[in-house]
Amino acid sequence: MRRWTIWGGAAAGLAVAFLLVYLHMGGMLWPEPLRELARLATSREALRRVLEEHRAVAPVLFILIQAAQVVAAPIPGEVTGFLGGYFFGVLKGFIYSAIGLTLGSVLAFGLGHWLGQPFVRRLVKPETYERFAFLTETRGALVAFVLFLIPGFPKDYLSYLLGVSPMRFLPFLVVCALGRLPGTYLLSLQGDRVGGRAYLQGLIILTAVVVLCVVGYLARGHISTWAQGNLGQPPPRKGAPD
Repeated sequence: MRRWTIWGGAAAGLAVAFLLVYLHMGGMLWPEPLRELARLATSREALRRVLEEHRAVAPVLFILIQAAQVVAAPIPGEVTGFLGGYFFGVLKGFIYSAIGLTLGSVLAFGLGHWLGQPFVRRLVKPETYERFAFLTETRGALVAFVLFLIPGFPKDYLSYLLGVSPMRFLPFLVVCALGRLPGTYLLSLQGDRVGGRAYLQGLIILTAVVVLCVVGYLARGHISTWAQGNLGQPPPRKGAPD
């Protein structure tokens, strides 16, 4: 099983490295490649321009940029997920996004596994780490799956946290791949509708996504308590940050 973790993380790492090299050789990156990559991942216009200028390899570029934004956990994936549907259509955008998000999650899991808790503690926001630190001590695949399903939950941080948990690679792969699918599809559908000028449908989907994210954010304390209860962990202390 450890061999699968190593090979999966290595493949994801090589893919992201390929993206950086490709962009640099194409003159699309400044001397600060990570800063430019972050700009691509957070700017719809910049990413759209790059994809249109490199149509022959646009699916590969999009997949790798999706993977990279997972590894750079503070970068939101909503921008790139929306643009996948806008640029490729709902089905292809959904497939490409799902592949990229899974690839990035595998790399985040591998980095957490290899570099350990000190690295993860520096990367993850302190309040998020303290609230969900119990995940590092359990193999709770079902709880992790539910957390991946919840809109607005910091799924990128979750991949790092699970990397230092006893969870093995294959259960993690199944959990993250399936758990991300509903949210990924909604973003691709929204992008497709806006791209097809069905603005009212796009607005309705956007409203639904925002409402779900707000509910998920406001309920984060209850979610943490539920998860710990299902894993047999003590509930968080009173006064702990939400």
